Amino acid sequence: MPSATVLALTICLALLGAVAGMTAGRVIPLFPRHDPEPDDESGPPPPTCPHCGAEVPWPRWAPLPLRFLVKTGCQDCGRRVHAPAVTIWVAALLLGTLAFTGADRFPVEIAAFAFFAIWGALLTVIDARVHRLPNRLVLTSYPVALVLLAAAALTMPDGTTRFTMALIGMAGLAVFYWVLWVIYPAGMGWGDVKMAGLLGLFLGWGSLGSVVSGTFLAFLFSATFGITLIVLRRATRKTAIPFGPFMIIGAFAVITVGDPLPLLLG
Repeated sequence: MPSATVLALTICLALLGAVAGMTAGRVIPLFPRHDPEPDDESGPPPPTCPHCGAEVPWPRWAPLPLRFLVKTGCQDCGRRVHAPAVTIWVAALLLGTLAFTGADRFPVEIAAFAFFAIWGALLTVIDARVHRLPNRLVLTSYPVALVLLAAAALTMPDGTTRFTMALIGMAGLAVFYWVLWVIYPAGMGWGDVKMAGLLGLFLGWGSLGSVVSGTFLAFLFSATFGITLIVLRRATRKTAIPFGPFMIIGAFAVITVGDPLPLLLG
């Protein structure tokens, strides 16, 4: 890809990262930290203003960049809601997407994976804070992701093959997590099942082996984290640990660094 195009893509991605980071920095603080007890069935608290505690209903917390750029304060107390560290992190994450996935990708393909990075960052932090993957974020991501990847497929020589694998990955991973949920519902959240198809879509775009690798890494990272907390006496076997962040991190690791499965089999 010509250097001028790479520079233009880098600038566009940096600007997108700044806007997405500002949006994330105003959405994430609305989800208060929630560490449920093993027998707690009350569910996580709804999005609330971190200053006055007023509940913020959808669509007031909807991650719509233009609205968040215009209005930055709580509608009840008027105080500003923002987390600067999140803004910087999301912007850096998008630049990392370009750096790791390669600037030789097609622009629409980069846009699709930039969307995955933005939504993945939001869902990772929200699930870690409240142990919940909001339907408003998970389910609305499917049509956007499908449209972006379908558009990317039209601009690439092997686009039809990639998009077909992506659809297979989406369906296959959704069914796999649904089966796990049916077998052991206490160990698998329904939100994880609903998000699995989205991860399978992006992993399958690379290869069906990537779907397997991303799933394996999710369980590996989760188990390692849980065992580490138990060894450090920061948790017990009954401590609730959200699995969604590890699903996203495992998928993102394979997408950015590459699928290790061919190397292991070779």
